[in-house]
Amino acid sequence: MAPFYITLHRGALALLLAWIAAALAVGLGGDFPLNDDWQYAYPVKQWVETGQLSIKARFSPNILTQVAWGALFCKLGGGFSFECLRWSTWAAAGLGGLGFFRLLRLLSVSVSMATVGTAVLLFSPLYFHLSFSFMTDVPFLALVIWAAWAGFRFQQSRQIRWLLLFVVLSLLAYLNRQPGILLFPAMGGWYLLQQRGGIRGWVWAGLSVAVAASAYLLLENTVKPWLGISENYLPVSGQLLQQLREAPGEVLAQLGRQSFKSWVYLGAFCLPLLPFLWSRVRAAGVFRLWPMTGILVANAGLLIAQHYAGHVFPYGGNILYNWGLGPELLGDVYTFQLRNTPQLPTWTMYTLGYISQLSASLLTWVGLSAWRELNQKQQDFFLFLLLLNLANFLAMSVTGFFDRYMLLSVASAILFLATLAPKPQAWFKGAVLLIFALFSMLATHDYLAWNRARAQAFEWLQRNDIRMQRVDAGYEYNGWHHYHPARKGQPGKSWWWVDDDEWMIAFGPRPGYAMQAGFTYQRWLWGGRPDRVWVLRREP
Repeated sequence: MAPFYITLHRGALALLLAWIAAALAVGLGGDFPLNDDWQYAYPVKQWVETGQLSIKARFSPNILTQVAWGALFCKLGGGFSFECLRWSTWAAAGLGGLGFFRLLRLLSVSVSMATVGTAVLLFSPLYFHLSFSFMTDVPFLALVIWAAWAGFRFQQSRQIRWLLLFVVLSLLAYLNRQPGILLFPAMGGWYLLQQRGGIRGWVWAGLSVAVAASAYLLLENTVKPWLGISENYLPVSGQLLQQLREAPGEVLAQLGRQSFKSWVYLGAFCLPLLPFLWSRVRAAGVFRLWPMTGILVANAGLLIAQHYAGHVFPYGGNILYNWGLGPELLGDVYTFQLRNTPQLPTWTMYTLGYISQLSASLLTWVGLSAWRELNQKQQDFFLFLLLLNLANFLAMSVTGFFDRYMLLSVASAILFLATLAPKPQAWFKGAVLLIFALFSMLATHDYLAWNRARAQAFEWLQRNDIRMQRVDAGYEYNGWHHYHPARKGQPGKSWWWVDDDEWMIAFGPRPGYAMQAGFTYQRWLWGGRPDRVWVLRREP
């Protein structure tokens, strides 16, 4: 037994080394904002440099946990920088991976399959990419994973210490993103299921809801006003309730559309697990003539329907796009829709979408057919996750939908599917996982590479004394350097606080503009081809 034990744990060690090597290859360096993280970085900067908490933008996440975590790394790094903030998220991602592995082991998954499941999460395009920013998604998921682990330990042992740890981690998750509050009622439902109803179960469920309501009211009515930050938050819960009240039909239609998109995304991001579940797929009878024909034809019909509806995978999400990761938030591509970045032909997106639909169909079939084979503690835990995901889906889908909102659902689906999978016997089944890992690494490298080139372009503008009032430097830079709450959109300009776009930082040419300077970077995802970020100036 000893050699087998060592061999299995060598797999986990290899995963850790691969995670570190991938981070070193991509690189965490660079003092520049990414995506929305400039909004969360500003209060960190103020706290580190002045000792005061101050917020200048308006957004939805609570971010208090995020700010404290980022400030800790900035203190350790000797001062504020976006690079320190990226290190903080990467560390949180690693802790999330560790918690995920331990949670799989609690679910009685073998060490080898737990290693595979953790690798699928760590190298998922969403999780891997977001680990290289200061976005709230990955730290939030890490807290949810550890809260679920503590809740599982409590349900097994009934020891109060695990319950207290669950409460603390759930509150920290809530102080990062609002959906963290949903852990409490989901936990109450979990306990109610374990008690099979009864007075005790209902009392615990009621207490869970009461704790959630108390935490919400305390934060909104006391903590935020005391910190002076109430006006910086968008009233998402109010918007949700208003839509449910005024347009329930539209809400249901929106939920239907987002449910389908989510199903396809889950098929895509869980595809690396399909080879490890192949024996389950065969045992479920999917490959009989009529079931397989039905799956192929139905998904072809769904693909055709999407074509005529004008929706092509990956549906214009925030992170995953045609052939890359990370939003291209420069004016020429984002605002004016110029084809200045390389893309694959549209038919390849139809192919990937169809493969994702087939994957979702097979995995759904396997999940439903194998549910009864789970033991009671596993079933209760996954019902808890189902309650949590349904509530989170409702909260996140009505007022808007980005692919990164899927991160909790992706992690939950990986947990479920890895629990169903037998112990791996042939490691060649990891080929799809390897392809996904390479894509995540190469695409994230390219995203950071062009952002480093943009940072050089912005330094060039500063050296030439060109003020922000005359520049469209992209969403993150205009937000970080020129945010003002009285922004008004102007026709023919990017919406992100652009007063005058005499100067632009762009991926390529724009009619009416002359190229002034170019800054080279390499696109690994496209075979190492060189590309440039340009400084443009409007022609007289």
